[in-house]
Amino acid sequence: MTIRAYAKINLALRLQKRRSDGFHPIDTFFIRVDIADNLNAELTTDAKLSLQIEGDNQLSTGSDNLVLRAARALQTHAPTLGAHLRLKKVIPQGAGLGGGSSDAAATLCLLRKIWSLPLTDAELSKIGAELGSDVPFFLQPYAARATGRGEILQPVHLSHLPWAVLLHPGFASPTALAYARYAQNPQAGSEGPILHLQSLDGQDYEICPRNDLEPAVEGKFLWISSAREWLEKQPSVLAARMSGSGSTVFGLFSRKEEAENVAQRAREFFGTETWIQFTRLLGGHE
Repeated sequence: MTIRAYAKINLALRLQKRRSDGFHPIDTFFIRVDIADNLNAELTTDAKLSLQIEGDNQLSTGSDNLVLRAARALQTHAPTLGAHLRLKKVIPQGAGLGGGSSDAAATLCLLRKIWSLPLTDAELSKIGAELGSDVPFFLQPYAARATGRGEILQPVHLSHLPWAVLLHPGFASPTALAYARYAQNPQAGSEGPILHLQSLDGQDYEICPRNDLEPAVEGKFLWISSAREWLEKQPSVLAARMSGSGSTVFGLFSRKEEAENVAQRAREFFGTETWIQFTRLLGGHE
């Protein structure tokens, strides 16, 4: 059995004052994009868990991998069962696209099914939140506003969504480094024009694109600010931001043809070392 583990972008990310436990409460807006890793699982009855990875030879297949951590967490509910897991990576590591969290969520969903576990979605989400703050988002299909550490979700049902161009430089932007730099100088990100999205019932849903980690990360990685500013200058761009803690930046466009043309110009401008994708945003009703 195989499942797709979609990437996400943050249309907005606002940070609040750091708590005593060291975490910054966030107010963010997650939405999936139609780019995904693929995870396959085969049931075994020997209680063993194994992982094989294609597409990224730098990614560990050991016990620190989020796929195996998710499998072990769920295995407490099925101690006699095991699985052989095969992960085909497409989403870059350390890219601000939620690849690891999405893979963990896909693991929980897939193993719940093949192990026939009577766990509710709420119970699965509780397990996911222990693995990572973004994991609960990936356990449900819709765009969502997320608060707290990212685990408190308000799903939003959207339709007729824009297209996106994603640019990733080929290097990671570690989340811990981004937050540490922000803590040294807690400067808010700049705000872009209001983004108007359409909810499923036809109502206008407004988002003000802003990422408070941008100044901290762009102060470290000049490429990210240069790429974001390049996207901001493209004709018909609706918004251009860094996703999460980086290093991916994205531009949004109303029509597929516009995004495709910008992606082609990006390939000519940034060269073959840059990971460049154009894709649609997903509202969960596709």
